[in-house]
This record gives sequence, structure tokens and C-alpha cells, in this order.
Amino acid sequence: MPHVLVVEDEEHLAIGIKFNLEAEGFTVTTVGDGQAAIEAVASATPPIDLVVLDIMLPGMSGYAVCEAIRAKGDAVPIVMLTARTLVEDRIRGFDSGTDIYLQKPFDIDELISIVRSLAARRGRGQPASSGPAESSDGREEAVCRFGDCEVNFHTWEAKSGDKPVRLTNLEMKLLKYLVEHEGVVVSRNELLEKVWGMTHAPATRTVDTFMLNLRKYFEKDPSRPVHFLSVRGTGYRFVRKG
Repeated sequence: MPHVLVVEDEEHLAIGIKFNLEAEGFTVTTVGDGQAAIEAVASATPPIDLVVLDIMLPGMSGYAVCEAIRAKGDAVPIVMLTARTLVEDRIRGFDSGTDIYLQKPFDIDELISIVRSLAARRGRGQPASSGPAESSDGREEAVCRFGDCEVNFHTWEAKSGDKPVRLTNLEMKLLKYLVEHEGVVVSRNELLEKVWGMTHAPATRTVDTFMLNLRKYFEKDPSRPVHFLSVRGTGYRFVRKG
């Protein structure tokens, strides 16, 4: 069964998460600080398949733990838990490399659903990149240009004007999926399933936060996007020519 690392310094909460995940058949290890988490991800036996990570930890924040794991090239799925509610906090979490940002207090069934979906994605060995995007007529497209922006899906390089843009794994996958479905309205649930690998979509603003990031990187005026458009009550649509 998948091995889940729970990083939580509040013992009662760690015990509760461990109990519920073990009841679902997961193997669970708990640690209470960031350094122990980094060491567990690097050397645990069996290997860690997913990390449930609190942000407020003694000595080392969850953001720093996530950054340290990603700096070593480890793509293990990470679910951040936090009581912080600001958009800036969510963006910081995603910038540090988390896959899902879940606010406390959370529903345990929602957490279990997220863990199950991300662990299944890890188990399928889903690659970081699935090759070049396809244009709307079905041709593979290695380089996508829109406005004064350019993204190379072979080299994973992007730029906005003359400035390079550093995208995370998930940001690149999201952009690639939107480009492949240019002009089509794509729902949040579809994006959670196809990009994040979550077959049972939880109530989360993950997609919205990632779209804010793409607008920040590529739109001249992120408050008035011309390429990454919202469709009220439905989802998002990518338009090449704005």
C-alpha cells in the first residue's frame, strides 16, 4: 500500500490523520518537524509515496520543507495543510512546489479523497511531462506563441517578452493542457482530473490559484486577461490571440 508521511507538530491532529489514513489501508509515518520530514523523504523504507505537510512547524516552515524536497528533484506529491486563508499564502505554497493546498479546519473525507487520488497518480508513474502539446487541429506543437509570450514544451522553457519565466511542473502541465484545448471551455473538475490526476475532485481553489499564477506570468494586465479567460460558473478557456 502507498506510504504516506504526515508532518504535523500537533500530536492529536497527527494521530487523527494517521488513524483515518490507516483505516483506508495506507501505511503512515508521522514526524513533528521539518528536518525529520526531509530525512524521511530521502531515506524511508518503504519509500514515501505522498507527504501531508503542515506549514506551521517548529524551526523550519512547511514552505521550506517543500522547497528542500523539490530542490532534490523529488516529485513526490505534497498536500499542504494550513490555517492561513490569504491568496498570497496559497500562491507561496504552490510556488514552493506543493500539489494541493488544503485549509484547516478540513473535512477528513476530503483529505482522504485527495490522498487517494494523488497516491494513485504516483502509483501509475505519471510522468512530469507527457510530450509536446497538440494544436487544435491535432498536430503536435513543440512551441506555443501567444501575444509576446513563448513556451517550448520540449525544453520546458518559457518567456514573456524578453523575460524568462520559470514554471513549476504542475504549472507547465496546466498550460500544456489548456493549449491542447485552445478555445474550449475546460471545467475545474476536468483540470483536476487531467492535470492533477484527481478522479474525485474535492472542493478546492487549487485550479483558480494556478490560473492566477499563469495570468501573473503571461498577461500584460493580469486583472484583465486576454489569453487565460474565466467562464463564470464553468471553468477556463485559453485564447491564443487576444
